[in-house]
Amino acid sequence: MIQHGYAATRPGQQAWAPTFQVSPQPRPAFARPCQVRPGAVLRPMPAPTLFVTSGATAAAAVAGPGPAAPVSVLGPCGVITSGPRELLVARDLVQKQRAEPDQRDQAYQCWIQALAAWGVLEALPLDHRGALQVSAPFCHDFFEAPHLLPFLKSQILEKGKATRIEVEGCDVRPQEFWWSAWEKWTEHEFAGRIQLHLQQQDLVQSAQRPAGLILAAHPEVTNGGPWLPILRHVLASRAKGGRCVFATFYRQEAEACVQICRMEKVQAEIRENPFYAGRPADEVGTFHRFAVLLEPAR
Repeated sequence: MIQHGYAATRPGQQAWAPTFQVSPQPRPAFARPCQVRPGAVLRPMPAPTLFVTSGATAAAAVAGPGPAAPVSVLGPCGVITSGPRELLVARDLVQKQRAEPDQRDQAYQCWIQALAAWGVLEALPLDHRGALQVSAPFCHDFFEAPHLLPFLKSQILEKGKATRIEVEGCDVRPQEFWWSAWEKWTEHEFAGRIQLHLQQQDLVQSAQRPAGLILAAHPEVTNGGPWLPILRHVLASRAKGGRCVFATFYRQEAEACVQICRMEKVQAEIRENPFYAGRPADEVGTFHRFAVLLEPAR
C-alpha cells in the first residue's frame, strides 16, 4: 500500500493526482485568434511567468518558485488569466473537473447529492453567530473542495439555513501546496461566505473543534492501528444535533465503522452510493461507495 497520511492506496488502484504541463523555459505566449478582438495589442508574457497547461504532471508546477510566484494558466484558446500560482493551478483543475469529471469526481458528486436526499443536511446546528461549522477529518489533499463547497453553498447558504459556512480540514501529514491552493480558491470563489482552513493535526491526540456537519472520507478502520482513538475523537467533535458521515471504499470498512460507533453508544446505518448501483461487490478503488450515517449527536 502507498500511505497518504491516514489513508492508503490499494494495490492496483492508481493514486490520484491532477496533471498539468509546465513549460521548461519561459517563452512568449500570445492569445490565439479566437481571443483576439480587432485592434487588440498582443503582448508577450514577462519572462518570470510559470506557464501551466493541461497535460503531463503537476510536480513541476508545485516545485516552481515560491508560493507567491506569478502563473499564467493556458486554456484551450491561450492565456486565460494570471495570478498566485496556487490559485491559478486550483482554478485550472476545477475547470478540468467540471468539463471532464472522472469516475472519482462523479462518484463524489453523487454521494453528496445522496446525502441531501437522505436528509443529512436538514436542521444542522449552527454556532452562536449563525454559522455552520463543517469538519473534514483525515482530509489528505482535500480534493473534494471544488465539489463540496459549491454544493454546500447551494444547499445551505442559498436556502437561508446559515449565514456563513466555516470548513476545517486536517490530516496528520500536511499537504502544503494543495491546502494553500484550496484556501486561496475558496477565498476567491465565495468572498468570505465560505471559509476554509486546512491544518496539520494528529487525531489520535486530540479532536477537532465541534462541528454541525462532519464528512470523514475513507478511514482505514480495518487496518487497526490508531483508528479506534481517531474515530472516538471524530465522534467527540460532533456538536449537539450535528450529523457525521463516514465514506468508505468497501462494505467491510463501513461495517467496522458501525461497530466502533456502537461501542461508543452511537447508532449508525450503512447506505450505498447510488453511483455504484449494480456494480460488483468486490470492485477495487470505489471512492465514496458507502456512507455510514450516524444519528444526530445528543
